Amino acid sequence: MLETFNSKEVEMKAPSYAVFASFSDLTQIKDRLPQEYQDKVTVTSDTVEGDYNGMHLGLKVAERIPTSRIVMKPMEGFPLDFSLIFDIQDSSVSTSKVKVSVEAQMNFLTKALLGSKIQSMLDQISEKLAQQAV
Repeated sequence: MLETFNSKEVEMKAPSYAVFASFSDLTQIKDRLPQEYQDKVTVTSDTVEGDYNGMHLGLKVAERIPTSRIVMKPMEGFPLDFSLIFDIQDSSVSTSKVKVSVEAQMNFLTKALLGSKIQSMLDQISEKLAQQAV
């Protein structure tokens, strides 16, 4: 069953085109990572990957809709099929609203085990976005 988890919508102090440009080029993620992780990941404009707890994990950009949506999917070997979605829209000339979602194929047990963790992760992401400058 397809399950959807949504962050709260947050406002960023940048227009949608700037937010989109910042999120759609994954090379910009590396600079935002804590220093101790920057040498442990490989980043291209379309992918970010690295080792975590003995597993090789990665995300790739699967879809870009200019200035409004970015969809990322896990690279091969990830144990869960999901989409990480950033929806962006202008709220004024200099600000935009961003909502982050996860869509995943989950059975009841998987949702029971992971649902609250996914929601917590989305809440943390949205809080960081609201505090961040593009």
